[in-house]
Amino acid sequence: MNFTPRPAPLPKRVVAGLIDAAFIVVLSGIAFAVPLFTRGIVLPMWGVLAVMVGYAVVPLAFLKRTLGLHIMGLELVGKQGHAIDLANLLFRELLGRGFFPAAWLFTIITSLVAFRYGVGGSATPPYLAGVMTVASAGALCIAAIGHVIALGRPDQRTLADLVAKSFVVEGPALPPPSDLEEFDEWKAHRLHVVIRIAVFEVVLMSSVLALPWLLSSSSGESTQGKVARLKLEALESKFKADPGSESLAADLQREYYNLGREADAQRVFEQHRHARTLKEVGREQMLRERLAQDNSRENAEALIDLLERQDRVEDASAVYRQWLGPTPQASQLAGFGNWLATNNLTEEAVVELDRATTMDPLVPLGQTLLGVSLQRLGRLEEAREHLELALLDDPQDEDAEEALRYVEGKVGRLNAKERAALKQRFEHWKNDAGPK
Repeated sequence: MNFTPRPAPLPKRVVAGLIDAAFIVVLSGIAFAVPLFTRGIVLPMWGVLAVMVGYAVVPLAFLKRTLGLHIMGLELVGKQGHAIDLANLLFRELLGRGFFPAAWLFTIITSLVAFRYGVGGSATPPYLAGVMTVASAGALCIAAIGHVIALGRPDQRTLADLVAKSFVVEGPALPPPSDLEEFDEWKAHRLHVVIRIAVFEVVLMSSVLALPWLLSSSSGESTQGKVARLKLEALESKFKADPGSESLAADLQREYYNLGREADAQRVFEQHRHARTLKEVGREQMLRERLAQDNSRENAEALIDLLERQDRVEDASAVYRQWLGPTPQASQLAGFGNWLATNNLTEEAVVELDRATTMDPLVPLGQTLLGVSLQRLGRLEEAREHLELALLDDPQDEDAEEALRYVEGKVGRLNAKERAALKQRFEHWKNDAGPK
């Protein structure tokens, strides 16, 4: 019987393709979600491959139709009107139509998301994953171009059809036998094929759901145990990539402590501390070089902050003095004194605050800071004088008021004559804006 392929209308093919794509996405989602929520292990590529074989390849090989093609009254055939062989069908459906590279890219994206949230990751070696991702992206682009080619061809065949030597035609491509006896045999054979396909589909779908179960059961782990292990492995992988991260180190240590693995938690702590040390040594060198080139407040503060976090207060103090230079302003000295007092270098703070208030007795907060520092050193009578001056400058200064109340409780209040002398001195400073 002669057969001349006549291409099916393109709109019908598009609708059939959309129907098939929708079913493939749904079935692939089931193959992905069911093992994920029941066993905590997923084999996306196996699931998509099984779905493609079960939904498209097998029905096309024996019935020349998928569900979408059947609904639209179309068939996929070769030049003689018969079904395409399995090898060509596998190529056409998996690569030619772009489902397999799309599945791989979906797998990579989901594994990255799982890794980001610490609930899993990919078991594929990184270099292989990179090569496969690039290849899949290229194959998907080629598949997309291959579909567009059909718009410019009179036979409306895609690149996948050209390689697989297939045609999408309106069915039936070959009519059933006209002889009644032959027709009954043809019908019985077709029914037998449909039954075998149905059995195959059930077995295939069962294997899709059973394989993750077998893999997880063979390890003896529960679903919760596997999720916990995958989360721990993901955290370990992230920490290995960035051992200097505070948050990753804290999360990983907490997981190990929760599992009662104190030795591993201590190992993480030591690795993190070592990484931080190496990282901060390099950063300190860079900041010192930057400060040597530009003795700005911003550069000095960055280096001082780094040294403070390392509890190297003396080194930080030296950097502060370097930034102040030989002729600091009174306000800068007061700020330095406050920094020294905050870091429990009280005696040094008193020296710098005394220099600041000598240069400018009314430097903001200078008298208050000096009085509080003297109080901490037990030099209460000196502290009382400076706190009195601070309250003359700002009667609402709560820090000075609280410190003075404590001092007066220990050594008593100044008498009226002493207070009058302090007030006179203060008025002199105020009127003259400090010593000339």
